[in-house]
Parts: sequence; C-alpha cells; structure tokens
Amino acid sequence: MRRYQKVTLPWREGRAAAPRKRILLVSPRYNTHIVAPHLGLGYLAASVRRAGHDVVVMDGLREEVRYDGEYDLVGISAMTTYLPEAVWETKRAKDKGLPVIIGGPHVIADPVSSLQQSGADFACDGEGEIALASLLNGEACDQIPGLVWREGSQIRRSQAAVFYPDIDDFGEPAWDLIDPRTYPPAPHGMIAREFPLAPIITTRGCPYKCSYCSAPITAGKKMRYRDPKKVVDEIERLVNEYGVKEIQIEDDNFTMKREHVLALCHELLERKIRVLWSLPNGVRIDRLDKEMLREMKRAGCYLMALGIESANERILDMVSKHLKPSMVRGVVNDVVEAGIEAWGFFMIGFPTETRAEIANTVEFALSLPLSRLQFTKTTPLPGTPIYDWWREKIGGGAEIDWSKFNYYEFDADWSEVSAAEIGKIQRRAHFAFYSRPRNFLKIARSLRLSQYRYALRRLTNLGAFRSHNMPTLSTPTGAYSGAPPN
Repeated sequence: MRRYQKVTLPWREGRAAAPRKRILLVSPRYNTHIVAPHLGLGYLAASVRRAGHDVVVMDGLREEVRYDGEYDLVGISAMTTYLPEAVWETKRAKDKGLPVIIGGPHVIADPVSSLQQSGADFACDGEGEIALASLLNGEACDQIPGLVWREGSQIRRSQAAVFYPDIDDFGEPAWDLIDPRTYPPAPHGMIAREFPLAPIITTRGCPYKCSYCSAPITAGKKMRYRDPKKVVDEIERLVNEYGVKEIQIEDDNFTMKREHVLALCHELLERKIRVLWSLPNGVRIDRLDKEMLREMKRAGCYLMALGIESANERILDMVSKHLKPSMVRGVVNDVVEAGIEAWGFFMIGFPTETRAEIANTVEFALSLPLSRLQFTKTTPLPGTPIYDWWREKIGGGAEIDWSKFNYYEFDADWSEVSAAEIGKIQRRAHFAFYSRPRNFLKIARSLRLSQYRYALRRLTNLGAFRSHNMPTLSTPTGAYSGAPPN
C-alpha cells in the first residue's frame, strides 16, 4: 500500500551536500507511432539536478542510446508495451559495468518481478523523483521509500512507496534535455495542428476503479493538482523559449475538478497566450458540462479524447466504469457543438463479452459525430484487477510474453470472439470510419508531409504492433538495431 505523505525532499535546504554524481536516464527505442518528449525522464532529470547531480537524457526514439560515458548510475524507464526493450537496455548497461535502476509504470505495478527479469540492481516502486535523488545522495536503501534492490542473492524492499501530495514541489521537467524542437512531428494521437508541440501534466492520480486501468496504481488514487498559475507559467515558458505552438495535456483525469479546469482556462485567457491545446489521453464523459466546454474552447482547446469504451451497460458495470451509455450521445454532441473535435476511445474483447455486444459497440461508435475513433483490444495491464483475473483464470503459471501486451496483438481468450476475429473487427471498424470521405479528407488534410511515415506506422500497428527487426535479448552487446526515427 503506497502512502500519501510529505517527506523531506532530497534537494531541500539544510540537507548535507552529497558528492556530485552523474546519471544517464534512458527510454528505450521501440516500435511506436508516438515520438514525443518523455515527461517522466524530464521530471526525473529536474529532481536529480535540484539534488546537485549531473544528468544526461537519451531517448531511444530520438537518438542512439550509448553507454560510452562515465556514469555512476543508469536509470531505465519501462512500460509494459516495451518491457523487452527495457530489459535489453539493462543488459547493455550492465555489460558496461554500470549499475542500473529501473522504473516506470510496469515496474511500479510489479517491482520484484521487474527486477528479477531485467537483471537491474534497483527498482523504483512508485514515483521516482524522490527515490532516485535520494539514492544518488547516498542514503541507505532501507531508508528510501519505495526502493527494491539486490543484496547478494536476495531481493529486498524498503518501506512502502510515497505519493508526494504537493506535486508543485517537483517543479517543471528539465525541458532543455527533452527539447520539443528535437522531436519529429509524431505526437500522441498522430495528428496535431501546430509544431513544435509539448506534452504537459497538470494533475496526477485518478480516484476511479476501472478494472482495466493502471492509473490509480501508477499515479495514485487521490487527485493531486498543480497550481493553474504555475501550469500556465510553464506553458508560457514553452511558448517563449522553445517556440511551442501546441500543448497536449496528458493527465489521467484532467476534468475531475471543474474549478481546476476553469482556473487554468481563465489564466490562459487573462494572459492572452496564443497556443492550441488538446486532451489526447482521454477524459471522463460524465465530468463535462456545456459551460466548461465553452471555456475550454475559448482558451484554445480544439480536441479531446473521450473514454467511452463500450456501448453495453453490462460490460461497463462489470469493469467498474460506472458510465451510462444513454448519456454518451448527448455529451458527444455537447463537445461538438462547443467547437471541439471529439475523439472516441473504445475497447472490444472484454471478459465474457458476446459477439452481439461487440457488434453493438461498433455500431454505436460509428453512429456518433466523432472526428476520430479508436478501437483497441482489451489488454490486462499488470497490477489491475482484470490482470489478476486473467492471470488466475487464463494465464496460469506460464511465462508471459510481454511483447504481446499491447492493444493490437494481445490474445486474452476470454470473450465469445477469438483474438484473431477481434483483430479483423478492429480493422473493419477503423476502415468503415476512416473510409468515409469526410473523415478521410479531414485526416489527410491534417497531416504534414513529414508525418506520413508515422501515419503509415500507426496503420501498420493495427495489424502487427512490434516490428520483426526490433532488438531482442540476444542482440549483440553494444549493437544498435536500426536508425533513430528523426
């Protein structure tokens, strides 16, 4: 159980100065159509600097990852979708004699197994800003909340991880190390109106209990809010210093507190900051109202993703989504009437879902006035209730192929329809939507010439998510498989 507790931050005045160290922060190269500044590494880098240490960031989607420098520690980020690549990077660093700490959503959900699988020296079971800086400061492992480490042949764990309540204390990411101008035009959602583009977060956490979602596990169940003025300070700095023209707000639950949204909109309007922004990570349908939508539009919002998931109340209740399909159409209409593009998120292949229920969701989705639409296979992410159910009922004790744990390839074998047929339904549904002349032309006109390679990659992902030439654990040490995509 992770705690919500203020602790003494590793960079607070009055703490004894630690010997200056140098850390390399790595995000692996993997097959994806999203290539954007890595906020997690940016926040970690900022905390390391504030604690008095030197940091280098290497994002495998932007550049070749090299271990030819002098480093005291390597930090490697791991999401479930690219865990094999994170393990491969860990091996490369360890072969150079470098100590490694792994972190990120997959590690938070399953820290002990992640440490065992990767061969790393340390794992971070929670937000890394405090744990990483504390480790570099030389604090004893058993005094660092949320740390898992090797001690001889044993794996040990410290006290429970801490979700720090006042996230304003973390400041902004180290934007100079994840400069938006150094990334190609391949943002979340593939399409944006303006570049350079930068992702930001204004909150952390989600209080809902959707059984397929890992956000309450990786970011906490309690909502933690940044000061809207400080958020807009960051946006203004990105516009003025980095030439950013569009912002993507990546919160798990941006619209949870109405006052937070309206305050941020007011601040943007008051300062007359000319920047477009969108919500590509999905918002709750039942947390929107017409006044909020109007203010968001006035403040520059032009697109929001809506977490609809299913048109079947039985399915929504089963996965604790607690959303009434009957209200969806009205809210989608409200979004469109406010002048904001609506992007629908749907999932098919839930446990026990019938063929008729899947067909109902597809038919319902295609009937909505959406500008974009996305169907994904229901995939059990580690740490979630639906994962525990799959592991017990279906997965058994078999070794897991994490390379298949994505929304296009996963085969759960738990609905009435086979995984192969669900894949066909995905493709047919996407084709039915995007082959409509209005939708096709809207997408085609939105893409820049430099974006077509990433658009093609996204279309390819609908059939096969991970390309066959990606690095594997048998890749020779130090080798780099493929050129960076920029």
